[in-house]
Amino acid sequence: MTFENGGAAATPSRNFVFQGSGAGYFWIWLVNVLLTIVTLGLFLPWALVRARRYFYENTDLEGARFSYHATGRSVFVGWLCLMVLYIIFLINMAHNNVVLSLCMIGLFLLFFPWLVTQGLRYQFLMTEINNVRFSFYASPLRAWWVMLGCPLLIMTVSVVVFSLFMSSTLSMGSYTAIIVGIGVGTLALLLGSAIMQGVYTAQWYGMLVNNLQYGTQKFAATYSIKKCIWIALFSMLLLFPFLALALFIIVPAFFTLMQYSQAVGDSPEQLAMLAGPFYGKIALAYLVYLFGIIVCFIYAFVKMRNYIYGQVTLAGHIRFSSTVTIGRVLWLSISNTLVCMITLFLAYPWAKVRFTRYVLENTHVHGELQNLTLENHGQQPAKDPANLLARGLSFFPAVF
Repeated sequence: MTFENGGAAATPSRNFVFQGSGAGYFWIWLVNVLLTIVTLGLFLPWALVRARRYFYENTDLEGARFSYHATGRSVFVGWLCLMVLYIIFLINMAHNNVVLSLCMIGLFLLFFPWLVTQGLRYQFLMTEINNVRFSFYASPLRAWWVMLGCPLLIMTVSVVVFSLFMSSTLSMGSYTAIIVGIGVGTLALLLGSAIMQGVYTAQWYGMLVNNLQYGTQKFAATYSIKKCIWIALFSMLLLFPFLALALFIIVPAFFTLMQYSQAVGDSPEQLAMLAGPFYGKIALAYLVYLFGIIVCFIYAFVKMRNYIYGQVTLAGHIRFSSTVTIGRVLWLSISNTLVCMITLFLAYPWAKVRFTRYVLENTHVHGELQNLTLENHGQQPAKDPANLLARGLSFFPAVF
């Protein structure tokens, strides 16, 4: 089995193409929403599978399309098991059964990472292109360390260092030392948060890619923790100019309003009349701050995605890359959001297809796909109770 050549000369680089449309997805989305409402949410697993199957089956790579074989029933069984466990937990809490409740929480924290990876394994096993399926398997211990152990350790160390630093600063008694200490402590906490995000991202995608295979061919990638930390830190620092501009707009108005309140005394009517002209400035400052948050998230998404895809290889010689840009993603995000709000989210299918098409067209595969030996691995999803439960955690798609 091979990918289609598409011509006499092999193409050294090709990108994914999305063949779907907003109109085509609209009816699937509308039926999903209506049936989910009518069934009080019971149809949601089938809705998730139907939507995911549409996007998979309309994603093309050099003439070959993905297919998705999961069923709503399998996901529903997992959700039902999770709901039963949650109800048991609530009953124990209502009857003040502290010991059993703590045991359930402990077991959840212990096995949750493994359940997530098993849910991912099911997603990949249900994903296929060119009649060859993907597969994924990660060590339970590795999954727990990446998803819970390491983040909790970094968070604990950051909080302890921040607390010790603040307590020593406050003990000095100097206002200048306290202000400086708060500023330095806040920066240290920000750095700790960036370290946690960077380390988590590098380890998560390292675990994901290096335990992933297509048929019998394995994916591989090496991620720099330092690079991921820098992307996370710079995305946070990007917020400061927007925050400074928002404060520049709102602080003078705030002090002026305080002066007016002292002048009019206890008259709320006069104070409301005097405050009227400042509402515009408050709204503008809020919009600037909100725009800054969006820019930070998009910067982190674009830079991290381009870096992550750029490190991936398949079978040692097939490479991947992502060429999404901050400006284009920002424009798509803002325009899609505005159109959805204006149309009361009836344009959501169009917006989702529009964004998906851009992302896929800027996801590239480099190398001789025709020389890639395609052979199925023969693995099947397990059907034991734990794996059935894990299918209920299949929130995220396996590709894209």
